[in-house]
Amino acid sequence: MSRIHIENHQPDDFFSHQTLELTFRLLRNNNPGLANAINNALTHIHVAPYENLHGAYTGEMYFNAEIYQSLSAYTIGKVVSALTEIGEQALNNHDMPSEHVNQLKHLIEDWAKLTEWVLNRTASDKTA
Repeated sequence: MSRIHIENHQPDDFFSHQTLELTFRLLRNNNPGLANAINNALTHIHVAPYENLHGAYTGEMYFNAEIYQSLSAYTIGKVVSALTEIGEQALNNHDMPSEHVNQLKHLIEDWAKLTEWVLNRTASDKTA
């Protein structure tokens, strides 16, 4: 008797509105330039149509391609760096509640996945 395993994971080509919004809020005081870039992206990119999400997500999602086009690989890398720096400072100072550390960890992971998507996309564009 076989079992059918159904995976429920975020498709590789979508990025969460919530991640963009939380990142903007986190960076706006310490890194206003990056926060402004994210805010500009939020005003210029379009929410992915629900039918493209395959019914797996109820929150607003964006296509990675639009985020990449709006922010550029350089800015996406700077966001990962800035979030990592905030995490390092929080861990060194022990001044962030554990639930906030976990939320920051998830933000960094989401941005790292976007960075990986950008790298894969640019590598495949060069080989095509």
